[in-house]
Amino acid sequence: GYLDMVSIHSPLTDRNRRLATYQALVDLRDSGFIKTVGVCNYGLGPLKEIEEEELDLPAINQLELSPFNRHQDVVNWCADNGVAVGCSAWSKLSGVDGPAEGWAVLSDVAKGKGMTKA
Repeated sequence: GYLDMVSIHSPLTDRNRRLATYQALVDLRDSGFIKTVGVCNYGLGPLKEIEEEELDLPAINQLELSPFNRHQDVVNWCADNGVAVGCSAWSKLSGVDGPAEGWAVLSDVAKGKGMTKA
């Protein structure tokens, strides 16, 4: 058997450790233990490190994306380099994390789509 995908959750370590971890996953993929290598929360710096080392790029970069956190530079780089972007949410967008009635931008986006913000 094999695992479909293994992702590195965070790039928050030094360059050498980040690259060694990524290389270990590529080696496991090449050995048939995992099918796909991914990363999470990688910005341009860590992604370009992988590219500079001439390692295979990750199949996916899972990011927190919202109207407030668009990461457009990372999304564009991923699109230009064949890396899928997985969208994830870190927290809700109203209540404790924002105004009780929700953020106005969400209402604006929903209205433009003919929907409610729910």
